[in-house]
Parts: sequence; C-alpha cells; structure tokens
Amino acid sequence: MNKNKEVRVVLGNSIKVYGTYTIVYPDGSEEEITDSKRSFCRCGFTKTMPFCDNTHRSVITWNNLKGHHK
Repeated sequence: MNKNKEVRVVLGNSIKVYGTYTIVYPDGSEEEITDSKRSFCRCGFTKTMPFCDNTHRSVITWNNLKGHHK
C-alpha cells in the first residue's frame, strides 16, 4: 500500500485528499481509494455527498467567510 498521503484544505474550497485511503460511509460500508485525488464537500450544498461538485462556488463567497478563518 502506498503510504504517501496528502490532505489539502483551502479556505472557501473543498478538502482535497491525495493517495491511498479508505472512505467509511454512514451505513458502515467502506470504499478503498487507491492512488487517487478526491475532493470532499465542506459546504454541505453538494448533490454528490460526500464528494464536492463545486456548488460552493455559487453559494459561498469570500465575504461570507471573513472572520471565520481564525
């Protein structure tokens, strides 16, 4: 198994995960992701939960986030 992993969090954007990892869904099922990049939703507006579909680009602006990045 590839041990190299990277998680990238950018204010006002999705969480990007690179490498090999396991996604555990609320029903307990698991999905093994191998050597891939996936973007996960942080805004809650996506229609493809838990994955980002870029909806945040139309509903969240930098002005909404000012003061919330401490």
